[in-house]
Amino acid sequence: MYVIWTIVILGMLTGAYALFDSEAMLSTPSAINVNLADSMSVYRQAVVSYALGKPTFQGRVAASALSLPDAQTAPWQNYVVPNGGGVTGSLVVVYGVSPSSGAAASQVEQLAQGSAFAGVAFGGYVQSPGNSPVPMPPQLASSVPDGTLVWMAQAYE
Repeated sequence: MYVIWTIVILGMLTGAYALFDSEAMLSTPSAINVNLADSMSVYRQAVVSYALGKPTFQGRVAASALSLPDAQTAPWQNYVVPNGGGVTGSLVVVYGVSPSSGAAASQVEQLAQGSAFAGVAFGGYVQSPGNSPVPMPPQLASSVPDGTLVWMAQAYE
């Protein structure tokens, strides 16, 4: 009788171990997506720094004008819009060059600590889990493809 109970308990423990191990593997982000999210964060910060130095600038900032690390390769685009209306600062929008960048959305959302400004473009809005959609500037709303990774920031001092 004890042998049967021992076999049943060992079977349950083996099943639980296999279940927990497979769940851990599903939640582990890929190195490519983590690197992509880190790259976007560095690029975004460089555009924010540029916008802080030129508060009236509007448009795309050339990569050559950004202070990026030498190893930084940027599959990103950007757009800067001054706030206007007497409000100092700018809205900085950084987005992927292709919808495939959306694969790193969960890693970017983690870096953004759940901010509504970080997510995936859809219909001219940035959408992220648990947040209301945030409209992109009208200059970009129709040109950023759905499914593309987007991370916006307010650049002001």
